[in-house]
Amino acid sequence: MEQIKEGFDVIRPYAGDEVQEAVQRVVLHPLFKGMLQYLFGENRVHAAIEDFKTIDTIESFQAKFSSHAVRRVVEKTADSFSFGGLENLDPSKGYLFVSNHRDIVLDSAIMQWVLLDNGHRTSQITFGSNLMSSQFIVDLGKLNKMFTLYRGGSRIEQYRNALLHSAYIRHTVSGQNESVWIAQRDGRTKDGDDKTQVALIKMFSLGDKDVCRSLETLNIVPVSISYEYEPCAITKVRECYTRAMGNTYVKHPNEDFESVMNGITGKKGRVHMEFGKPLNVFLRALSESDLDQNERSLQVAAEIDRQIYLSYKLNAFNYIAFDRLKGNSNHSGTFYSMEDVELFDAHRKVVTDSLEGDADMLKGIFLKMYASPLANKLSVG
Repeated sequence: MEQIKEGFDVIRPYAGDEVQEAVQRVVLHPLFKGMLQYLFGENRVHAAIEDFKTIDTIESFQAKFSSHAVRRVVEKTADSFSFGGLENLDPSKGYLFVSNHRDIVLDSAIMQWVLLDNGHRTSQITFGSNLMSSQFIVDLGKLNKMFTLYRGGSRIEQYRNALLHSAYIRHTVSGQNESVWIAQRDGRTKDGDDKTQVALIKMFSLGDKDVCRSLETLNIVPVSISYEYEPCAITKVRECYTRAMGNTYVKHPNEDFESVMNGITGKKGRVHMEFGKPLNVFLRALSESDLDQNERSLQVAAEIDRQIYLSYKLNAFNYIAFDRLKGNSNHSGTFYSMEDVELFDAHRKVVTDSLEGDADMLKGIFLKMYASPLANKLSVG
């Protein structure tokens, strides 16, 4: 256990003097000025840089930079933003937020903004080691309370990393009373079908024979986020098509960084975030069942999915895609108009016409990506 705790210092966010050192590196990076120009406009860049240089704590970084940056991104790229479910949270408690995952950065960044703007403490955020492509990215991430989640490796390495991740999350939520955000699965949902990985639930309780008791101490809360326009739709359809053709999808060297930037700058339409209800009542009832530990983990994953499906904010595009796949127009007039259909078809054309492959198959993948949230909601409603 002592060896695992030593690993905490390697994966944790920045603290103390590390914050000011990282701030100075970020200020000097050539990409930073461009970021400020995009976020705040040319006239405010100099003042923003000077203000940024004074940051010496994580809290001041989030208050002076992160929250303003997310607000500006939403203002520039979304038609509207809404949220709900904060009444389910006690501001004095730490939670493990398990969220569906549509955008590499914005899913968790938007949640931080909502929490901070509404009198709640921000959370730590899992940050995949595969995304740490440069010191600049690492600095921005760890200044924003991100901690490293190791990806890949041999089976023994994966097990050791799972032990480290599990212990660190428990230490953060139960030991320090601080919240953590984590995606419900490895990587973003590409086909629109949000589904919690059972292995993730098992990782949370790793080393404890009583799954329900272990998970109850983490105060798990499902979180859903929806974007009217699927972030990085072209890349997602391309990856799904490649896999559907039986081929291995290989990312090009800069693809993750490009996805981050496209997700930030791309059109989003209407965006909504919903906080679900803590699972503790559900876990107490589950602990009284005759199910074994593996079956209990399956039930927990299913409950997270159920809450995410029911709280996911559906838009016209979801209903149009669902009807197209069913070959009818049952939701027309009630959930979408002819104008919505024209917008959807224009969006589909931009995405699928930019890709090489069987046109009908690409169209089907695109439709499924938008139809899945409605299909999932109907499956549990």
